[in-house]
Amino acid sequence: MRVIGHRGTPLHPTYPENTLAAVRTALQAGVDGVEVDVRATEDGVLVLSHDGDLGRVLGTGPGTGPVVAGTPLAELRSVALPGGTGVPTLTEVLDLAAVHGAYVATEVKPEAGGPDARRTARLLAALLEDRRRRRPDADRVTTTSFDLATAASLAGCGTVSGALIVAPGADPDRAALRARAHGLTDVHLHVTHVRDDPAVVHRVLARGLLVAVGIVDDPDEAERMAGLGVDLLCTDDPVGLGLARAGATSADAAGVAG
Repeated sequence: MRVIGHRGTPLHPTYPENTLAAVRTALQAGVDGVEVDVRATEDGVLVLSHDGDLGRVLGTGPGTGPVVAGTPLAELRSVALPGGTGVPTLTEVLDLAAVHGAYVATEVKPEAGGPDARRTARLLAALLEDRRRRRPDADRVTTTSFDLATAASLAGCGTVSGALIVAPGADPDRAALRARAHGLTDVHLHVTHVRDDPAVVHRVLARGLLVAVGIVDDPDEAERMAGLGVDLLCTDDPVGLGLARAGATSADAAGVAG
């Protein structure tokens, strides 16, 4: 079972989520890769940001920071995030992951789809195709989205797979049927789906789909997920879970996290 860091390392005391420092910390902790949120800038560059604006990450509150889709890259680059970090491009993250031979799940935002998501998906498809031509076999990428139309538009664009993310309140079996019908290869379940009905993993696998689950931070629960046949686990604590997998001590974990 592969383990990836959600937004890099969102629980890190210094580095914000979806930054190069957060991604690097996760990879150095020994997990297999990262999940990152992708949006397009005003001038069409793919960058990492979960929210539509940078206010929450800056600490000023949601809705108070620069809006990613309405701001050119150069202006976003001038914004200093906590910990001496900045907004990275997806290209920078993919290059870093390639050095580590690591896996990257790219989640297209916004979750609800719409024009901004369609634009981001088109840019992502073009970027991945260009990288595939220039650097064959360098990237290990799964494209993902909560929105079925967005996810389906990227089917076949990822170098590893294409996935539909299933919201906590959605029916995972129905979502699996729809994902399969639209040419997707993976279904990313919320952990509550599996806690409520562990057999759902087997049912989705039986449809010929791979199963990812998130968010899981507890090593014992991670082992249970592996026993159910889960292929990919997403965690908010890649440092702790990565070191637990490697049999490291808590003192080692403190050294990496610090």
